Amino acid sequence: MSAPGRLVWFWWVVALACLGVAVGLRAPLTALMSLHMLVQIPLLVLAGLFAEQAWRAGRRPAVAAARPRPAWSYNEYGVPGLLLVSLVGAGWMIPKALDDALTDWRVAAFKYLGLPVCGWVLRASLRRSNVVIKLFFLGNFCWMSAIVGMVYLDQPIRLCNAYLQDDQDWSGRGLIALAIVLPSCWLLAELKPVWRFLNR
Repeated sequence: MSAPGRLVWFWWVVALACLGVAVGLRAPLTALMSLHMLVQIPLLVLAGLFAEQAWRAGRRPAVAAARPRPAWSYNEYGVPGLLLVSLVGAGWMIPKALDDALTDWRVAAFKYLGLPVCGWVLRASLRRSNVVIKLFFLGNFCWMSAIVGMVYLDQPIRLCNAYLQDDQDWSGRGLIALAIVLPSCWLLAELKPVWRFLNR
């Protein structure tokens, strides 16, 4: 098998592994609010993200190059896709959404089907966007994550019927940590483009 072929299989395996863990271990992953919000939901998003990466790696470069670029794209600069992903991410920070995902099959179906689609859209949108757009949406998401985390910590009562107050506090700490770790990882991954942009 050629190197590109092995790369395609690698990304598919990673995507299926994320999906398999998120679905196969759904009982323990939804037993705690922190695991539900900070482990299972990101795994479902990563499954779609890696699946898009595998699909993109498996496309023939010659066919992609021969296809003319449209004058206007439905996902121009990745902005519509990133906006959609941001709204979905904000929705899953609402405690009622986590409760409904455990009791309403329609919300659960949206979670297990819609979040991988959001991951796919996220990867495709990031490929189309530039550094400024990425930084804007990343900053907005991290700011939102930190604010929600502080709200979870400041609330004297539990916000989720299915989870205890102590786990709500851990979820708040996790969201604040996410708001710190995520931009740090992004900066390391995008160091060269950011440096070129700053030195224009």
